[in-house]
Amino acid sequence: MYCDEFKEITLSLPKPPSLNQFYAGQHYSVRTKHKSEYWKEIQNTLATFDRFHVERFSLHVRYNCRYDVDNAITCSKFLADYLRNHGYVDDDTPKFFEEQSTRFDSTIPKDRFIVTLKGYGYKIVEPDLLSRNVEDTQRCNKPVRKPARRGRKPKNGR
Repeated sequence: MYCDEFKEITLSLPKPPSLNQFYAGQHYSVRTKHKSEYWKEIQNTLATFDRFHVERFSLHVRYNCRYDVDNAITCSKFLADYLRNHGYVDDDTPKFFEEQSTRFDSTIPKDRFIVTLKGYGYKIVEPDLLSRNVEDTQRCNKPVRKPARRGRKPKNGR
């Protein structure tokens, strides 16, 4: 049974690459670099909050830059992936990630993305887990999603 109570967290994030820029024929390593840099910004922003875990969530993004609304979606994509990969949520499938919205808002500072994360079943993670030397992906007691494909076979049968 899901909890109907929720907690809203507001995050102020910098402008991510646009969707067009992110997928415009760039090599995978360039896209990985963009995502990694944005994840550092998310990590720094989330560090100002208590460590938490939610059962279900939604993301509502307001932004002020020249992107078309559909090109601003990378903010939600990067944030949802970060939350999943770092144990804040179990997964970013529709069972857990219920809703997403993105809209332009000229009243917020230029080149800022304001995200309202609405989390149901919000729980603070025990402080003793924060003090241990454990990777973020190991903090949640549920496993992180398995990779979509198996690794490549070694060359020369090794």
